[in-house]
Amino acid sequence: MKKNIHDGDLVAKAGMVYDYTRITGSITTNGGEFPKLETVGGDVRVDGSAKLDALETVGGDVRVDGSAKLDALETVGGAVIVCGSAKLDAPKDVKQNANVSPIRESVGKKCRAILLSTFDAAGFSFADGILARIVSQRGQVSRVVVCGKKEVSFLVTDGEAWSHGKTLAEARDGLLYKIGNRDKSEFAKWTPETVVSKRDAIRAYRTITGACEGGVQAWMEQRQTPDSATVKEIIGLTAGAYGADTFKAFFSSRK
Repeated sequence: MKKNIHDGDLVAKAGMVYDYTRITGSITTNGGEFPKLETVGGDVRVDGSAKLDALETVGGDVRVDGSAKLDALETVGGAVIVCGSAKLDAPKDVKQNANVSPIRESVGKKCRAILLSTFDAAGFSFADGILARIVSQRGQVSRVVVCGKKEVSFLVTDGEAWSHGKTLAEARDGLLYKIGNRDKSEFAKWTPETVVSKRDAIRAYRTITGACEGGVQAWMEQRQTPDSATVKEIIGLTAGAYGADTFKAFFSSRK
């Protein structure tokens, strides 16, 4: 079958039929039909109804606030949230719950491992939730092109953690930052109602979660973000992003 790929996020329109076999970002749909769609790199949100008969793999969360046929779904990298009615006849590596319920950690790791190996076999990386085409690979260093971009950047790993960067030095520095000791005490005084600048929000997010600079930049380039926001608003904006649960948990006990 010829692959028809949509790079980035997609908001589907009711009554429209989309011929894509893979979407690299997230999809939001209310009545759209995707008869050939097999893989979604980000989240899937159904606000009304959707036809997703062929969908097998989702990299992020699946949320259904209506009805959808998802009986081919096998692998989900995040959580399955069903607030309406949905048909999931054959999920193997997901946990369905009528309430908001994150997938169990052990199953989540297995799902992510399967997802990463699937993309790797096709010459793509999905490290830290960023879909990128692998240009070349040598040991623990890869040259990649992030989907939606033209320039080559770098991706490095220590076997467990990953880090993106415009240069090899930046990617390596990000990896050291991710796996090293990070002083979070500066942000311990923040509460969910604390208003912070975009710059401080980025510093806090990277420090608390270990997110690499390249990953944060890629995430922000795909979204409009305010110049300032409350911590509570930041938690909402980053839901589903790398480290979002860690960031939310850090402030969950602060009032």
